[in-house]
Amino acid sequence: MNDMMERIRATARSIGIVDIGVADADAWNTDAMVSKIILECERPSSLMQGARSVMVIGIPVQKTILATAPSPFYAEHYRQVNLMLDLAAQRMAMEIHGTGHAAIYVSRDGYQGISGLRKDPSSFFSHRHAAYLAGFGTFGLNNMLLTEKNGPRIRFTSVITTAELPSGKPMEKQLCTICMRCVDECPQGAVASSMYPKKITDKQKCVEYSAVLRSQGRSPCGRCIFVCTIGKDTNDPLPTDDAIANIRRFTK
Repeated sequence: MNDMMERIRATARSIGIVDIGVADADAWNTDAMVSKIILECERPSSLMQGARSVMVIGIPVQKTILATAPSPFYAEHYRQVNLMLDLAAQRMAMEIHGTGHAAIYVSRDGYQGISGLRKDPSSFFSHRHAAYLAGFGTFGLNNMLLTEKNGPRIRFTSVITTAELPSGKPMEKQLCTICMRCVDECPQGAVASSMYPKKITDKQKCVEYSAVLRSQGRSPCGRCIFVCTIGKDTNDPLPTDDAIANIRRFTK
């Protein structure tokens, strides 16, 4: 299976994807935190009977663009990252299929827009928990997965397969420094001041604010992930204040 993984990584690199990890499908049943949080019907073995591995694909959010959020500039960047994730995951699933194993990709958002989130602010599969089990990082106060390279500024999608791929394990080092910047920056006061999963973000507050921003053509908010000090991208060059103000004035 190491040869298959190298083939998959080579294919991923050819389309610009470098952040790939694998979680053992059984980890959803054995990990102390995930097994308590994720419903049985939302685990890999339920979505695909006989699942052995979950490949997690990540694409970073560019902090230079994120600095303008909420804005139409970041809204379009976010949309394109999501599109790239879906295309990449589908391509990886096809690559695995070519080796004789079953594989399905799970779209980056497992819900039906704002209206769906108002009914139930969750999704049928959690990519951030898959990324956690694959060893990408640990959770922060804002409930986002923090990675050493990009902090929370990375989006994930997953491929579930019957192939038994070399898998990672959850990171033991806690990355969040509890600096409280995400708590202080949230315009809706939705981020809890205690570590996940003891306390969780008020999802309804996030959803309602996202609805307002969506009506203005500048969702999502992005402020809690922008101010996070974790990640090697924290010193990326940013736009000037005047440029940010100019970009933000373009709303519906």
